[in-house]
Amino acid sequence: MLVTLLAHFATSARRARSLLAARPACQFSCMLACLLACLPAPAFAAAQDAPGTAAVRELDIADYRAYLAEDHPARMGMRRFAQLVEQGSAGTLRLRVRGDAVPGAPGRQIAAVAAAEANAPALMLVAASGLAGLAPAFSLLDLPFLLRDADHADAVLDGPFGDALLARLAQVDARQDAGLIGLAWWENGFRHITSAGAPLRGAAALRGLTLRVPDEPVFVEGARAMGADPLPLPFGALYGALQSGRAAAQDNFLSQILAGRLYEVQQSLTLTDHSYGALVLVVNRAAWRALAPDQQAVLGAAAREAGRHQRAVARAQAGQALAELARHGLAVHTLAPSERARLRQATAPLRDIHFSRHGDDLRRRFEEQGALP
Repeated sequence: MLVTLLAHFATSARRARSLLAARPACQFSCMLACLLACLPAPAFAAAQDAPGTAAVRELDIADYRAYLAEDHPARMGMRRFAQLVEQGSAGTLRLRVRGDAVPGAPGRQIAAVAAAEANAPALMLVAASGLAGLAPAFSLLDLPFLLRDADHADAVLDGPFGDALLARLAQVDARQDAGLIGLAWWENGFRHITSAGAPLRGAAALRGLTLRVPDEPVFVEGARAMGADPLPLPFGALYGALQSGRAAAQDNFLSQILAGRLYEVQQSLTLTDHSYGALVLVVNRAAWRALAPDQQAVLGAAAREAGRHQRAVARAQAGQALAELARHGLAVHTLAPSERARLRQATAPLRDIHFSRHGDDLRRRFEEQGALP
């Protein structure tokens, strides 16, 4: 391409010199017009304007975490998403899967994508809790003991409740180009608790325990309702806090415990399934509006199918991660159903309070899949 352009430029320059020699009085603007007329059109414009040739649109997609391995479920899901989009659009819509992440805390990352800032991807996988700053009802999903298991999570998120949450996100500043559209639900999985010393054998072991939690109000309130002493910290500060003893325990997904090498500074893992971490695949509103209707349909359908694929991979890998954590020396204990019931009962008022803040409609939609626990 570059060689062709240079050849055209050289030929055009010779033509311009001939014109100038023949007509000394010719103005520079005339020569420049002749030169530009001889140059070929840019490749992207030719591809867009050529009769019978569909324009190809490319969008970037990234996760909110830059440290994920290539075999992490989120990265595998994004690659599957890109394949589905290219296949479904017959190549007219393509996704570039990025390995980096927007700098800053989740709120800053989300704001960058919503505003289409320079170097921000058009699509991003974000934790549902991070969207609470735009649509507060997203914090509901991280309430302790809200979802019973993976099947319950699928029924809730793929049903009327999940649709209603995504609709609330779309309604934020809906008349502006800046903003986000939620395409589909993916997942991080269920949270468990690691600790220094022996595993947590019961609900009483949480009382007064310094438990690191993500720096979001719903996690702080949830830990306090379970009897722990919450210490909100970003993930980047977690390893050091555990290593120094500033925090005695932490809660996280099995994949994050493994990725963060937390087994090096903790001795035990208690399987609690106390909180479900949903991921949301979002797209910048202006980028979405710029797509043709058929491209929007392809992107939405591919996002949902890739989400189902990613959830299946995440659940399969959770078992593998558990085995690997045990090989690294963590003592693994499953919290007894009776102890889970005690924690569920202790946190029930918190769930009721939070749902009451967001209208009866959301509660009704949630309870289509069973009563609020």
